Amino acid sequence: MKSPRKILEYLGTRNGLRIVSTVAAVAVWYAIRTATSNSTLVTDIPLTIQPPPDCSVVESSAKTIDVAFLGTRDDLRYLNRELIKATVDARARQNNEPFTVVLGPANVNIFGNARIDFIRPAAVTLRLDREIQKQVPVKVETQNLLPDGYEIEKTVVTPAAVLLSGPAQILDGVESVSTAPVDLDGRIRSFNKRRLPLAPTENFAGVKLDPAAVTLDMAIVERSVSTRFPDMPILPLVAPGRARRVDLEPDVATLTVKGRPELVNALAAEDLRLFVDLSELDDDKPGPALPVRAVLPNGIILVRTEPATVEIRSKE
Repeated sequence: MKSPRKILEYLGTRNGLRIVSTVAAVAVWYAIRTATSNSTLVTDIPLTIQPPPDCSVVESSAKTIDVAFLGTRDDLRYLNRELIKATVDARARQNNEPFTVVLGPANVNIFGNARIDFIRPAAVTLRLDREIQKQVPVKVETQNLLPDGYEIEKTVVTPAAVLLSGPAQILDGVESVSTAPVDLDGRIRSFNKRRLPLAPTENFAGVKLDPAAVTLDMAIVERSVSTRFPDMPILPLVAPGRARRVDLEPDVATLTVKGRPELVNALAAEDLRLFVDLSELDDDKPGPALPVRAVLPNGIILVRTEPATVEIRSKE
C-alpha cells in the first residue's frame, strides 16, 4: 500500500493532475445538477371538494387546476402525475352561501421533493347545499323517426323509476330523468336494450343516480287504423248433418277491425263475416252463451265484437 506521501507526489504529476481535474469536474457537475432549480407545469389536475355530511357541491368555479412545480431535474423527473391530489376541505361550512377558498400548497398533496411554485387558478368559489333523495320516472329519449308505415306500439322501461341523490336546489325542480337517445332510424322490428344509460342534463352536477342504467323493451308494429262496422249479422255455424233451428240473442253485432290504412280503407261489410259455432251443442239442451267469431281478409285484425257473446235459444 502506498504511503500518503507517495500518493501526494503522484497527484503532483501530469497523470495525477488529470485524475484530480476529472474528479473535480464530476463533483462540480453533480453539485450544479442537484442545486439548480428547474420548473414544470402539470395541467388539468382534478379538484376534489369535501363537503360536510349530508351536503353536496352545487357550484364550483373550477373542476381542475394547473400546478407549477420547482425542483431539481431528479425531483421533477420522479414527479408522478397520478399521485398528485388536489383537495378543498369544506366540511366546516354550515350554510349554502357562496364562498371562496384561496388555493395553496396545503391543497395539493405530492410525493417527492418538488416544491409548488404557483397554482392556477389561485382561488376557487364554491356553493354547497343540503343533500336529499327523490324518486322520479324514467323517460325514453329518441332520435330520428321510424320508417314510413311503422309505429311504436309499447315501451317498457325497467325499472320505471330511479332514485336521485343530490343537492336540494337541483332536485326540487326535477320531475323525470331521460335515457341516452335511442336511434329509431331504420327500425322495423321490436327490440330491447340492456343497460341503457341515463343521460341527465348538465345541471345535474353532484347528483347520483341509482341505478345509472335501465333496460328498454320497445315493441314496433306496422302502423294501423281501425274502423267499425255496426249491425253486422251473426250467422249460426252448424256441423254437417246436424241441422238445428236456433235463435241468436242478439243476432247482430258491431265489429271493430284494424290494419294498414290502405287495406282498411278498401274494406266493405261484404268482405266480413260473423258467426257462432254450434257444432258442439247438445240438440236436446239449451245452449250456453257462445263467443262471436269473425272471418276477415288477410292483413285485417279483429279488435273486438260488441257484444262478445250471444245467447242460443232453440226454436220450437
